[in-house]
Amino acid sequence: MQESAETAAGSTAGRLSSEAITDALGRVLASEGFAASPRLQQFLTYVVEETIAGRGQSIRGKTIAADVYGRDLGESGAQNIVRVEARRLRRLLDEYYAGAGADDEWRICIDQGGYAPRFQAATPGDAEEQPEALATRRGASRSPWIVISILVLALIAAGLYAVAWWPAPEEAGRSQDRAVRVALRDRSMPSLQAANLAEEARGMLFPIFDVKRQQLALEMFRHSIELDPGLASGYAGAAQVLATLSMLSADAAEAADLQREADTMASKALELAPADAWAVAAKGWTLAVGGSFEPGLAKARLAEELAPEDGHVLDLVGVTAIVGRSPQLAADVSRPGRPRSGVGRFGARNIWGVAQLMLENYPDVIEAFEGAAATGAPVSPPTLIFSAVAYDQIGESETASRLVAELKETWPAFPATSLVRRIFHEGTPAERVILGTLAKNGFDDAR
Repeated sequence: MQESAETAAGSTAGRLSSEAITDALGRVLASEGFAASPRLQQFLTYVVEETIAGRGQSIRGKTIAADVYGRDLGESGAQNIVRVEARRLRRLLDEYYAGAGADDEWRICIDQGGYAPRFQAATPGDAEEQPEALATRRGASRSPWIVISILVLALIAAGLYAVAWWPAPEEAGRSQDRAVRVALRDRSMPSLQAANLAEEARGMLFPIFDVKRQQLALEMFRHSIELDPGLASGYAGAAQVLATLSMLSADAAEAADLQREADTMASKALELAPADAWAVAAKGWTLAVGGSFEPGLAKARLAEELAPEDGHVLDLVGVTAIVGRSPQLAADVSRPGRPRSGVGRFGARNIWGVAQLMLENYPDVIEAFEGAAATGAPVSPPTLIFSAVAYDQIGESETASRLVAELKETWPAFPATSLVRRIFHEGTPAERVILGTLAKNGFDDAR
């Protein structure tokens, strides 16, 4: 028998079922806006589940901070994060119901001044369900399929976040790799060696700001080209690194030379393999670094279509999107839970964090970067910079100041100002907020 929601007074009893609420929640979570924000998925799922369970009146900022964000209740700024996130949640709900969810039968609303949801019928004349209307009768049991549905939604919302950000390569992908290597061996042993060397170097490209690592990878790509000049992978990898070094160089003449060579390498890779995702992505990256944003983004999107689960291609698409001022594309290709294959280091977690900074989703920025070292993700000076900006924007200025101080102590020669201007471009909102945070906390690299 279907369980019904009921008000304390009973005036709307039987009008809204838990199944209808679960359906309304599932529609929201599956929408494009929420797919890019796992934490807001968790936030919304939590408050809806608590309301269904009859605990809607007990939902408080401190309980959300602890249960959703894992924050210590005594931690400074814990509830401030919840307030910031609640504003984002209300905005995304408004955008969803103004667009893709315009025809939904029931709408989830979270009013200002609280966090408990209410459920509003889209059809005029239907009753509105307040949170207390959803309290289940004490001792009543939920049907098993409802419990299963809610658990599934919770897992989707979490994106299996606490287990792993990105899953291991699929067996099918490994089988395909083996077939490629057999084909290369049949061609020649140097061809196989060249492909293996390029693949090994490919796993070294993050953290992107480690110049010595980039230079080492470049030498490996050059050697791959020497072993087999007919393979696109060596040229694609060399183009990727050369464009990166061009962006990182403080010398204008050197940067121009590196950019020209990157263009040459990328064009050669495309000549050899015009439908190869890495070659296409490398060309997109060189275009974006050179200031041709729209052509670069077009190549990046094509590369994603060609290899939607290649982790290294997705990383390259992500950084191209950041430099090309397309944070939503960067967020999409780096989102937690997106399937990705490949070996070596990936930059998806950091790309996700930078994309969230550009989208002004500051709690997600903190979450992306604060656990980087523990999970083996790349850690570099920008990790501290972006984290400091996010903390400063949610009002935790002391934490922001501490992170900037750590940056000055650990990487005193890091050219933060010039690099920020190259990545985010002068006058953009991201550039202003980052440089503002650095200046506010006394960081001046005079570059």
